[in-house]
Amino acid sequence: MNTWGRKLFGFFSSLKLAVFLILSLGTILAVGTFYEAEYGTPAAQRVIYKSWFVSLEMMLLILNLACAAMDRYPWKKHHVGFVITHAGIITLIMGSFITQQKGIDGNIALGVNEATDNFFVSDNELHIYQSIDGRPFALLVQTPVDFEGHPPGKKKYEYKLADDDVINVTQFIEKASRKIEVTEGSASGHDPNPLLPALRFKLYNDRVNVTEWIGLDKQLPPFFDLGPATVSFIQGPLPAVPTPRNQIVIYQPNPKSNLLKYAIYSSRQLKAVKEGTVDLKSQVPTGWMNLQFSVEEYFDHADPKVTYVEADPDAKETGPAIEVAIKDNHRWFELESPHEIKGPQNTYFVSYTRKKYELGFALLLKKFKMATYGGSTLPASYESTVGVDNKYQQVISMNEPLKYNGYTIYQSSFETNEKGEPILSIFSVNFDPGRPIKYAGALCIVGGISIMFYWKPKYTGKKANKGSA
Repeated sequence: MNTWGRKLFGFFSSLKLAVFLILSLGTILAVGTFYEAEYGTPAAQRVIYKSWFVSLEMMLLILNLACAAMDRYPWKKHHVGFVITHAGIITLIMGSFITQQKGIDGNIALGVNEATDNFFVSDNELHIYQSIDGRPFALLVQTPVDFEGHPPGKKKYEYKLADDDVINVTQFIEKASRKIEVTEGSASGHDPNPLLPALRFKLYNDRVNVTEWIGLDKQLPPFFDLGPATVSFIQGPLPAVPTPRNQIVIYQPNPKSNLLKYAIYSSRQLKAVKEGTVDLKSQVPTGWMNLQFSVEEYFDHADPKVTYVEADPDAKETGPAIEVAIKDNHRWFELESPHEIKGPQNTYFVSYTRKKYELGFALLLKKFKMATYGGSTLPASYESTVGVDNKYQQVISMNEPLKYNGYTIYQSSFETNEKGEPILSIFSVNFDPGRPIKYAGALCIVGGISIMFYWKPKYTGKKANKGSA
């Protein structure tokens, strides 16, 4: 090895480089902890933990450890513990790198008697389909997107579709608040996309005051779910209710008439407990929790304009939203809220969604159990009984995860309704191909350190100092 080679090898095997790398990596991880507390785990993963400079630090540390071990070659007996420890650290870092690159973390939310064979992660995707009769027909675009790290304006999101149509993502709001303005439009018998009815309801008591638009237009939801109750709007006769549930159904029996009726259902029976005709701004008691409802506005030919603005810092119900444009047609899309958008030649179906992975097996929530501290509603513990792939069942608790098919599924949390009753069990899903390598590295480190502390005197012929302070 020439002089430059010896200097380069000496630099990479030096203790000074090791100290610098360990201190700098510790500083980066400390900053990452504060960043994660402020902006959340997905942002910290994207900006810090999975960044190029952390990967570079890890590779340099592996090189430093390998050169430090090779610097003692040919190894003597008293080097055994040193070499094994360094090999263990290298193995541990390599396992961590595999976890960083190939590991998957996601979540599953299930109600009792619900099943799934997939889970969602924090990464997002954009799907664009050609639409026929309001339904996705042919998948044209499926691509990962990172609007948080690379928002529109800094990066161009342009997708060429059929017949020279081009879709662009023009705006992104990470914490968006939905704003709806509905006006009465004009009726046209020759319009292939006529304006449809919509109404604004109000549901309130001493603690709750909710006002929302629902309608038959695709930009407006046909129902609104408040957890303990649902308000829906339909045209045609009153449908059969499949399961007992607190709900208000507002319906228009004859599409040619503006007459509106309502039916109120209880969670205790299938039959409507109250029915009547809707009069604007007339208060109707529901019979649950002193709630009353009223229809504040009704438009027979509603023309809704949906926009999104940056939410207030203390706003609770916010989420990411994007504005998509095709020619002069601009439309907003919330995460997990797919819609149509019309182009000059074709109609497209756009879905801004979280990335989904297949589990490879079915998971069925059979029972959820929550214990509380005496005299309070604070949860002391909670657990889920799940069926796994129709083969067996297992209890998943906070300290007892399910390990199956390479996945580890933990009991993460749960959601309740206004009565404090659990309605959803939430699981964290982890797939970590680097875990066995990290375990092997940890065992090597423990073994190497044991050899250095307890066996080194035997190899060197020196006795360990006893009785020293």
